[in-house]
Amino acid sequence: MKQFLYTILGIFLTANLQAQPINGKVSASNGKPIETATISVLNSTKATTSDKEGKFTLFLMAGDYQLSINAVGFATQFKKVTITDQAPINLLIELQSANRQLNEVVVTADSKQQDVQKVPAAITVLDAKQIKDYRLWDITNLTAIAPNLFTVEHGNSTSSNFFNIRGVMGFSSEQAVATYVDGVYQFDYFSAPPLFNDVQNIEVLRGPQGTLYGRNAFGGVVNITTKQPGNKPGGYFETTFGNYGQQRYTASLSSPIVANKLFASGSFTYNHRGSIYYNEFTKSGFDRREDYSGNFNLRYLPSANWSLALNAKLENDNDRGSFPWLGSIEEVFAKPYQVNTNDTNVERRKNFNTSLAANYYGKHFNFTSVSSYINWHAYYEGKGVDYDFSPLDALSTAPDQRQHVFTQEIRFSSPSTTQNKLKWVAGAYGFTQNTRMNAPTFYGPDYVLLDPTAVNAPFTKTSISRGNNRGYAFFGQATYNITGQLDFTAGIRYDHENRKLSQYTEYQKDPDPVSLLTPNQDYRANFHAVTPKFVLSYKLVDNMLIYGSYARGFRAGGLNTNATNPAQVPYQPEHSDNYEIGWKNMFFNNKLKLNLTAFYLEQHNQQISNAMDGINALILNVGEMHNKGVELEVTALPLKGLQIDWNASYSHARYTSLLLYSDEAKAVVNYKGGQPINTPPVSSMFAAQYTYDFAGSKQKLSAFVRGEYRYIDKYYFDFINGLSQPGYSLFNAKTGISIKNFELNFWARNITDKKYVAYGSFGTFLLGSPGTYGTTLIAKF
Repeated sequence: MKQFLYTILGIFLTANLQAQPINGKVSASNGKPIETATISVLNSTKATTSDKEGKFTLFLMAGDYQLSINAVGFATQFKKVTITDQAPINLLIELQSANRQLNEVVVTADSKQQDVQKVPAAITVLDAKQIKDYRLWDITNLTAIAPNLFTVEHGNSTSSNFFNIRGVMGFSSEQAVATYVDGVYQFDYFSAPPLFNDVQNIEVLRGPQGTLYGRNAFGGVVNITTKQPGNKPGGYFETTFGNYGQQRYTASLSSPIVANKLFASGSFTYNHRGSIYYNEFTKSGFDRREDYSGNFNLRYLPSANWSLALNAKLENDNDRGSFPWLGSIEEVFAKPYQVNTNDTNVERRKNFNTSLAANYYGKHFNFTSVSSYINWHAYYEGKGVDYDFSPLDALSTAPDQRQHVFTQEIRFSSPSTTQNKLKWVAGAYGFTQNTRMNAPTFYGPDYVLLDPTAVNAPFTKTSISRGNNRGYAFFGQATYNITGQLDFTAGIRYDHENRKLSQYTEYQKDPDPVSLLTPNQDYRANFHAVTPKFVLSYKLVDNMLIYGSYARGFRAGGLNTNATNPAQVPYQPEHSDNYEIGWKNMFFNNKLKLNLTAFYLEQHNQQISNAMDGINALILNVGEMHNKGVELEVTALPLKGLQIDWNASYSHARYTSLLLYSDEAKAVVNYKGGQPINTPPVSSMFAAQYTYDFAGSKQKLSAFVRGEYRYIDKYYFDFINGLSQPGYSLFNAKTGISIKNFELNFWARNITDKKYVAYGSFGTFLLGSPGTYGTTLIAKF
């Protein structure tokens, strides 16, 4: 046993003693050498930069490698390299200008870095430049950025991220689309940092991803990665001013502390926006948004094979008028951006995320460990959210929620340099989640106007709960190269979860002391799921891939604490089955990307809040939804300086079974044939940007103009399809100039000031964001 441990330790610690040199030169299409180009070896710690003559050297062991070469103003390019024990390799790399060729894009969808166009899955990737071009500040800006992606605007609250992919959306406390930030799963709608701070890229994976991503990835995954520090020092300062008192400031700095060993980066954003809504009751502005967020990274390379990365994120939100709701769609349009309420609806949120990632890249295997801790607290000031939507002191609630989450994931995978036909990854995942919630409901003196039987008003009922959830998972996935062009992938995952919840209710009528209304009760349940995946892909030519796949996903179950029947206390997990075929292409020397996907999805045991007796609402597994559709993504450079991005999707999502209680029939009715909530059948995003470079300018002067058109088809707010938002279009525009270290741009969103209902649920509705405009100055150093 001791000898075995020594052997394993030796494998981890032994450095590469037989590395072969790779010498190369990076130049532009005109032959001019490119200085400070970054040459990175994917799935390794190795990277270098080119010198004044464009030359560089890397030392690598024998094996197959994928290099990523990027430089400011040039399109990122990948290059395959095979190292043998023979003579050193000399590479000549020619980069094309960014306005003449599309970037080749890296994704980590299969837990390794690879070219997105070589991954047999429906994936949309936004890099740092696209995030800036689209002016993406938070999660709610992502609707239609990817096909069949819909995000619900939830008012002035920054605390929630409600994603819908291919008609799959959560209606209980668990998400239906998993959100990952720097490799860490965000457990709750409210725990994921919704504000984008120094983001490097955003990956949107459509369809179930349960095999590698686990719980709640049964609609898809949104994978957010922040910028990592390296040897190249740099930073920027960005300031924005706009209407409604908009102010936003971001500062970012990255620098090596010890060359080639230790690197650090940090960014900080402060955002403030004044009132959009007017409160008729107070005769003043109702809402205001104020938040700050920070993202900090420390990266250490103890050896040629090891990397350690420590990340910390913090966020603080102070949202006044967080839910400017009205009781009907008619009211929303009759008095746009007006409320009439006696409560301030101030929502406060504090979020802290930290993680430690360790990566080992060895001759025999790669190893990854990701440890994380999440601590967030969301609460409301005073009486919280006004639920009578009026100046009456009748009904309001102010939940106070806290969560502490610990996660640990370990992965082993085939080495990056392997020339074997079999490539694999396997690992384990575990978590513990502790929750606390105090949810007071205030029944004011005017409550008798809503319920004449409530003669004891005013009084307060407070529901107090404490939860502890634990889970673990084991997973594995392997890809076998059957021929040089044909690959087969198979994967499977087993998840097990244990849930515990204690809950009791208190009652208070001033000036009497608090009394116990319902005694403490303990609830518990266990859930498990098996999620397989199979993919067959064929590379027709180097830049053309076709594939077919099947994947299964699951969404965790939960507990009905108000169930009178013990059998209805636990509600079961949801499951989804996704069948998909895809065609991915790059044409004309990377001037045109065209991806086409067709899918068929089945959603089983959907969790829906429903009162089967018309009185006691429970979350029950009463929905079966099927969806079929097509998705198109096109990016083109038809002319020098002109880039066009277009995605479009069509889906036919319908319930094949939906058992809901009908007040009219006084019985349970099957509402099959209905369209799922917040699922537009057609959506599209078209963006065009033209950039003109002034040739010969010593300061690299350029100017650009950009336009965006977004179309969202009709969608419904209720399961019986009685309330809806008709299809609508939104227009955005942006123009600006840039020189070597500065950019000044002017932007406008929703130019036509289109009025549309962005959120509707349980008799609460609100409008989407009005027309906004502003100017942004960016200084780079």
